[in-house]
Amino acid sequence: MQLKTKLKFIGVLPLLMAVIFGVTAYHGHHHLRELRDLTTIADGMLDQIEQLEAAMQRFLETRSHSQRYKIYLLTDSLNIQIYLTGQRFASAAPPEIVDELRRHVWQLQGLILELDARYLPTLTAPEISQIQALAQRLQIEISQIQPRLHRLHYLGHLQTTLFSDQLWQTEFLLIIAAALLSLALMVPVLWRIATALHVLRIGTLAQGTKHHFSPLRLAGNDEFNQLANEFNQMAQRLAHAEHERSIHLSELENAVQDLENFSYSVSHDLRAPLRAIDGFVAILMEEYAPVLDTEGLRLFAVVSNNAKKMEQLINDILALSRAGRLELELKPIDMNALVREVWEQLMERHPERVVEFDCAELPPIHGDARALRQVWQNLLDNALKFTAGRESAHIQVSAAPRGDMLRYCVSDNGVGFDPAYQNKLFGLFLRLHGMEEFEGTGVGLAIVKRFVQKHQGTVEGTGAVGAGATFCFHLPITTSSLPFMQPFVESNA
Repeated sequence: MQLKTKLKFIGVLPLLMAVIFGVTAYHGHHHLRELRDLTTIADGMLDQIEQLEAAMQRFLETRSHSQRYKIYLLTDSLNIQIYLTGQRFASAAPPEIVDELRRHVWQLQGLILELDARYLPTLTAPEISQIQALAQRLQIEISQIQPRLHRLHYLGHLQTTLFSDQLWQTEFLLIIAAALLSLALMVPVLWRIATALHVLRIGTLAQGTKHHFSPLRLAGNDEFNQLANEFNQMAQRLAHAEHERSIHLSELENAVQDLENFSYSVSHDLRAPLRAIDGFVAILMEEYAPVLDTEGLRLFAVVSNNAKKMEQLINDILALSRAGRLELELKPIDMNALVREVWEQLMERHPERVVEFDCAELPPIHGDARALRQVWQNLLDNALKFTAGRESAHIQVSAAPRGDMLRYCVSDNGVGFDPAYQNKLFGLFLRLHGMEEFEGTGVGLAIVKRFVQKHQGTVEGTGAVGAGATFCFHLPITTSSLPFMQPFVESNA
């Protein structure tokens, strides 16, 4: 039987037992009320017999018509109640007692009719003696009825007491039977659930610690067995996927190793020939400049410039590769000192430039100084590059908290860019300006993005054509950096 079916049956069982208990209690209490009614009727008939005896005595003494009318009413009531007792309480009232009561009441009614016929206003001595004899017979009949009514009352009370005890015992046994039946049904189900959950838990934990698939084994044919089969199928798929993943990981590791070897080859094997080309071109231009015309000199210059651009591209690719492999060393960093140092180094390479540089108070951060130095260098170098054509170049550095992040920005009044290409700013080798306009390889912003992401941060850029650009990066405020930020927060409060 399915576990779901068992649980449904267990759920219906209380309702079924409640119906059985209710029907039993209803019929039992109905019968109990009948027995109590029998006792009440027997008490009423005993009271009527006593009233009949008293009315008979007063009639014999007074010959009152009201007493005679009362006697007839009482006998008729007795006769009716005895009849109803025989009909209604046939299962409780003994038939022999009812028959005897009915016979004695009939005889009592006959004697009363005979006494009423003989009782005249003037009576002779013989008639008085006959009336007295009838009165004695009436008293005898009454004395025959009374013990039978007492017997009927006793039997009704006894049956009421016995049936009440029996009804209570039946109801108690029904409750015990329902509890035992529920327990008998619940214990195997609960044991099955507990056992299955234990097996599933052990099997689930084992899948994470073993390198091979270990199927779950559950006896039976219920939902837990189906769940175990589905779990085994899932575990097989996961084991197969893990095997495939390990193969791909091995291939990826080999590819990474090949890439590192290639980077090494690029670093040592390609840069040397490029430098040789550039060197020999410089020698040729120096030695044979007098015999070369203008076009020849231009071609030699093109070769030299392209060799230098190739070397710069190789250097940028190596820098991007190092950015991905760099293990961060997180320490408190004074951003103000770092930006000043980077700016001074850039200006040493461009002594001819006149730039208005505005650097606001920058909050410190917890990060890797090597990576953040490269971030600032690339952003500030781009700002210098794209403001080269401005008569009055202006570069601004600012910072502000944004929730649980710090936002550092570099703004310039350079050539800017078309906002439609904003999503391509940080892509590798994606340039928004031609090589003839501005030099570069299209790797600098990709390096910025990679270093910022390694710090769990984000980057963004905004701008417009001819209206300058703003590049920002967000770094998380860590617990370690909070003490160093306190002076900045107080100064900006």
